[in-house]
Amino acid sequence: MPITAVQAPANDRLWRYIAYYGMSEAAQRATRIATTVLIARLLTPVELGVAATAITAFELIRSVANSGIGQAVIRAPDDKLAGICVTAHRLTWTMCIVLSVLQTTVGAVIAIATGRIDIFAMIGALSCVYLMMPFALVQTYLIQRSSDHATIARVATAQAVTDNALTILLAFAGFGAWAIVLPKVLTCPIWMFGMRHARRWSPDTAATPAPAGEVLSFSIPLLGAELLTAARLQLDKVLVGGILGIEALGIYYFVFNAGIGLSLSLTSALSNALYPHFAAVSASPKELLSRLDAGLLRKALPIAGVIVLQALLAPLYVPILFGMKWASVAPLVAILCASAAAKAFSDTSTQALRATGATRFEFLGTLSITMASLLALTLGLRHDLALGISALAVASAATQLLFAILARRRLATALQNESTTGIGVVA
Repeated sequence: MPITAVQAPANDRLWRYIAYYGMSEAAQRATRIATTVLIARLLTPVELGVAATAITAFELIRSVANSGIGQAVIRAPDDKLAGICVTAHRLTWTMCIVLSVLQTTVGAVIAIATGRIDIFAMIGALSCVYLMMPFALVQTYLIQRSSDHATIARVATAQAVTDNALTILLAFAGFGAWAIVLPKVLTCPIWMFGMRHARRWSPDTAATPAPAGEVLSFSIPLLGAELLTAARLQLDKVLVGGILGIEALGIYYFVFNAGIGLSLSLTSALSNALYPHFAAVSASPKELLSRLDAGLLRKALPIAGVIVLQALLAPLYVPILFGMKWASVAPLVAILCASAAAKAFSDTSTQALRATGATRFEFLGTLSITMASLLALTLGLRHDLALGISALAVASAATQLLFAILARRRLATALQNESTTGIGVVA
């Protein structure tokens, strides 16, 4: 089904969709805050740095799993769905096995470079996640296709809450950095069995598999955008650890989670809610531009306000929640948190671009944001961590706001073209 044929969701359905993810994010953040409070008191900066190294390697490589194969299943016409699912199942197995081997190799390289065998063990343990994912990926794609957002939210919440609870228990038990890493592996079966229970599926032996090239040609451009997003959110930790060392990485890991973690949850829920709302009117630039403006003013702006409020309160809540030993970095938490306000606007514009199929424009914009942010961080880190975080915050906020402005201008130009020539949005 072409994306222009998607029916606009009713307002109550859209708000219900937002509520599912909002309640899920709230439950996850509540337990994550409690977890962050406790590990900040129980773990040293070095232990946090070791865990951050393992988790960062895992998150970077896992971004490849968001390769667009799922989007191919979600968008597949009904008459081709069975064949595309068979091909997607084969591709996900191949991809996940390769990722497992790749992550183990990366762990060995990092261990050699840092001289810490525990990092290799942690990264190797996390590679086991990839060997469980193919058992439920196609089921997950089909659940997303059917817009069963309640199931997705329930499973995600159960997994995240259990992850955080296990982290607390293991931290109290003296597992150190393993308290953060091990729950990622132990809770993966919750997601796997949850998705398999929610949607029964097995490969249709009578279906003709879709050509792999057909699926990959759709998936690869989306993979590029996902990799850039992952790079912006994960390579900052690689740079901090590589330039300033493990202890500085532990401090940065704390600053990131204490400041920007909630912001990312809010902007993620915003993106999930707005995309189908925009996609429903992708054939009408006038209506799409109207919905984008409404989204920027009525949804992105309030969320940005909440993020700025959190930043203002950081000097108060950081020493109270996390302990006085972290009070000195509260200004850094505030700076990094405030910069995320711009992400609400850029993410809203990104969903409008995706609705029109303008993935090349999105890719170039994401590339510019990533390069500017990481370059600013690198230059700042050559002096100290505080300057690095400040430079990152300024560059990230400025480029994301600029991207949001340019994206809206692109849609406005498409509207002018439609009114003068009859040509709609060009991807």
